[in-house]
Amino acid sequence: MKIVALMENTAISQEFACSHGLSLYLETKNHKILFDMGPDGRFLENAEKLGIDISKVDIAILSHGHYDHGGGLTAFLEANSSAPVHIQKKALGEFYAHDPDGVNRYIGLPPEWKENPRIVCHTGDYKLDAGIQIFAGVTGREYYSPANDSLFASMNGRHIPDLFMHEQNLLLKEGGKMILAAGCAHNGIVNILKKAESFAPSGIDYVIGGMHLMHAYPDEEKQKIFCKSLAKELKEHPCRYYTGHCTSVEAYEMLHEEMGDKILYLSAGSVLEI
Repeated sequence: MKIVALMENTAISQEFACSHGLSLYLETKNHKILFDMGPDGRFLENAEKLGIDISKVDIAILSHGHYDHGGGLTAFLEANSSAPVHIQKKALGEFYAHDPDGVNRYIGLPPEWKENPRIVCHTGDYKLDAGIQIFAGVTGREYYSPANDSLFASMNGRHIPDLFMHEQNLLLKEGGKMILAAGCAHNGIVNILKKAESFAPSGIDYVIGGMHLMHAYPDEEKQKIFCKSLAKELKEHPCRYYTGHCTSVEAYEMLHEEMGDKILYLSAGSVLEI
């Protein structure tokens, strides 16, 4: 299996575009999968430089209803004429960030996507084939990031705290390996990992994606304490972690200090062979 970071907040070199967002390309024996599309179409530029033909993607998956993961969907639909885009139905809701300056900023997806016939809406868990399991509805709240506190959903004209029921995660099985891909892990990477393990009794080998730790605590010491505690929990699971995007470089370094090379950073342009 090949996993390529097409978009991330950082890049391995100036050759590649980078922006606040995430897009992963996953190539298995039977499928070419696009997991998230970043904030805009620049992930296509990186794909071309890496020799990846996005027109050949046969499955697209959107992890949740925020622009930094789905803003590039229009560009993808133009570059690829056939692949269905699988989302949770609730991802087409209205979502906002309440910024410290008092601005309520829209961070959702364009409402006109509700009418696009290539968007396939799901509610809850589903399988795309024997080796591709999608799951949602994570309700645990262990190591839940306070960075979520500023994120809201609109309901009947009112902003309510987002419960992230629009978030879904990808579990891939190939060659005896289990790979978990999470977009932002708003529901908490520990809780997501535990639900993933319910589909994979033999365990998860690799976890890839953001952990939503950016600015979790304004106080650096509290951030360090949270990350150290989280790192100790993650070490209890027999898997390797590749993270980036909303984890933030700073939080990654705190995790890495505790976990060593059990966790590594995945910048745009990075290629993993599993």
